Amino acid sequence: MTAFRRLDAFRLSSVLLTAYACSVVMGLVMGAAGCEKKADAAQGRDLFASTCARCHGADGAGGLPLFDGGPAPRNFHDHAFQRERTDEQLKLTIMNGKGTGMPSFGTLFDEGQLRSLVAHVRSLDPENAKENAK
Repeated sequence: MTAFRRLDAFRLSSVLLTAYACSVVMGLVMGAAGCEKKADAAQGRDLFASTCARCHGADGAGGLPLFDGGPAPRNFHDHAFQRERTDEQLKLTIMNGKGTGMPSFGTLFDEGQLRSLVAHVRSLDPENAKENAK
């Protein structure tokens, strides 16, 4: 191999290494910029389906009381409910429960899962869906 070809091979490997480093950095930047929301949305949807839907319904519209005289599970399509509560309040309700109707899920979910669940509950608000469609 001539010196010229070795130099070309060195340049090519440098270019490839630089391109790889740029793709890694871009992946980190895109993740930090919120491009991971699709994974969070899918996680929230799956957690809701496996844990919350048995009471709140698959579509989040609520359901029948779990016992006679008990409260009906919350309808997450209720815009007034959504507007009156912060994400932190929703997270605390998931963790601590509420009264006799909503059980405590304590430490079942980690912080990322809680954020995903809250985001999914927010996505069930029809007014939120209208805003996101604009």
